[in-house]
Amino acid sequence: MAKRVAGPDLAAAALAGVGLLVAGYLAWLKWTGGTALFCTAGTDCDIVQASRYARVLGLPTALWGALAYAAIGALAFAGLDRARWRAAFVLAAAGVGSSAYLTYLSLFELRAACVWCLASALIMTALLAVLVWRHPETVSAHPARLTALGVGAAVVAIAAGALVFATAAPSATPYQEALARHLAKSGAMFYGAYWCPHCEEQKELFGGAAGLLPYVECDPKGERSQTERCRAAGVKVFPTWVLGVERREGVQPLAELARLSGFR
Repeated sequence: MAKRVAGPDLAAAALAGVGLLVAGYLAWLKWTGGTALFCTAGTDCDIVQASRYARVLGLPTALWGALAYAAIGALAFAGLDRARWRAAFVLAAAGVGSSAYLTYLSLFELRAACVWCLASALIMTALLAVLVWRHPETVSAHPARLTALGVGAAVVAIAAGALVFATAAPSATPYQEALARHLAKSGAMFYGAYWCPHCEEQKELFGGAAGLLPYVECDPKGERSQTERCRAAGVKVFPTWVLGVERREGVQPLAELARLSGFR
């Protein structure tokens, strides 16, 4: 029978705390649209943060990681008896699976590597290793069963993420679609960059009608970039809207775009 831990597992709790800080920082950046430390605007960090994979069920993906770290940290601080250790082990294994899947999407679909995201993945992997290393008696009691449990938790996390991303295609209301079509017909221009979180936020306001917007890609690395048009328009901030004689920088509410463009 596995020994009960008399007090908190400070090593696991400390590691979970570090992971919580990193994941919480990424979630805060997603909410505020800020640029991460050690990452300049337009680099891989912004590409990942602006992608559709940066949100799960309407919340920043990093927030779910922060919740997992917080739960593991609470369990470790309470003392890892057999039941709490198993719960922490399952959460860490699921976190490793989810991190591996997100890292794959980042590197092979987005072709970008966010140093903070990779750091979080490494912390979660280290946390799982610490849980196994510091409780050998629990692992040795039922090694095959625990291996199956850990692999199963990782596979479920990967499958859940794939399902969410596959079914998360945004829809559009009649108002969003009509306004997007009107902006395109009226000659309005929406200048942005593929890595810009605020540009992604602007598109999200239009839901599934974002593809109808008169969008101009300003970064030469972006798909169908039109750098010369952006330079000629004097664009220095993303996003920038030009609607006739009106010019607005930053994310614009739909009502303001409707007013400026004469949409009724």
